[in-house]
Amino acid sequence: MYNMKKQILLLSVFASAFFVSCSDEEIITSNDAITDFEVTIEQIEQIDFDPETAEPNNRFNDASEGLYHGVIVTVEPGQSDNLHGKIWININNDGHYNATVVTNQGDRFKFLGKPVNFDNSKFVFRGKRGTFDYDISDINNPVATNVIVDSKPGHVASVKDRAGQRAAAILGTFATNDNPDDIISGTWDLLTDGTPNPDAFNFPLLTEVVITVTNNGNVYSDTDFEMFNYLCFFETTITEIAPVFLHEDPMTTPNGRNEFWAQNQSFQLGNATLEYWLGQSSGLVDSNGSTFVNHGFHNSDFADPPSNVCTAIDGQKGIWTWNGRTGTSSFDDPFDVPMLHSENVDYEAFKQVLRQNN
Repeated sequence: MYNMKKQILLLSVFASAFFVSCSDEEIITSNDAITDFEVTIEQIEQIDFDPETAEPNNRFNDASEGLYHGVIVTVEPGQSDNLHGKIWININNDGHYNATVVTNQGDRFKFLGKPVNFDNSKFVFRGKRGTFDYDISDINNPVATNVIVDSKPGHVASVKDRAGQRAAAILGTFATNDNPDDIISGTWDLLTDGTPNPDAFNFPLLTEVVITVTNNGNVYSDTDFEMFNYLCFFETTITEIAPVFLHEDPMTTPNGRNEFWAQNQSFQLGNATLEYWLGQSSGLVDSNGSTFVNHGFHNSDFADPPSNVCTAIDGQKGIWTWNGRTGTSSFDDPFDVPMLHSENVDYEAFKQVLRQNN
């Protein structure tokens, strides 16, 4: 069973009737803020780190040093201009300590880092637009705290990036679709640390789903995923699958490409259970041409009552229900593009199965 338990409320700025946290959820806090580290504009401008070309040093695959990659958001409640981006954190991968953010608007800014304890497991990062503390005592669970960007509280979720097993992130958003006068909305991001799933052509396992709620500033994380049978693709060829997320960023791969399968997922989010279905396949489009362009693929028709049947839904790659509310999730990067060779992934075997079953 694929089971990495962390279904928690990560950050709560204000209490709210939307997605209220319950007593068994953990609030992450830190007292590690360092205030005596000052940086200059000149130092920031001299940072030489390019996320398009940076690669993790293989010497650090099992060490705390190296690269970390993830997402960053600001979470001031009710604000339409909250920041939403990807972040790369460089912990001596090339002899330097720094971090780079690229937002969903294409804006870029950087932080300079400094170790603040004896064993170099805790760091402080400072930049022109903000600051955060970073703890890599557990390299498989890096923790950012005291995140402030543009004078707003923020959140960073990240994973270790390894040579031969690349981390990836994709930015998404969500919104209710059942009541235009009472909208819940926010961000919905996916992360993988690149761990291969041998039951699904070595596609990377989905590591974390990160949800922020604009209405109240809360941040939630799901890393405890249910197994499922993806009848949409494989009929009986593959039975129990742990969710996967293969993403090659258009920054680094021509056009980019995406495969994520996370059907019939659920976790306790606040005072109710969130159920969600994520289905996207650049491979299915690649194998079948324009027939499935811009479609989400789901193991339900979402009728009332729903039927367990493969359904291709135009434009809806993420569908969710919570506390009687319904909505969809969408993602920023391109999807329906030809897929190229990817390290470790048996893509040709995947395409062969798709041709046999579709």
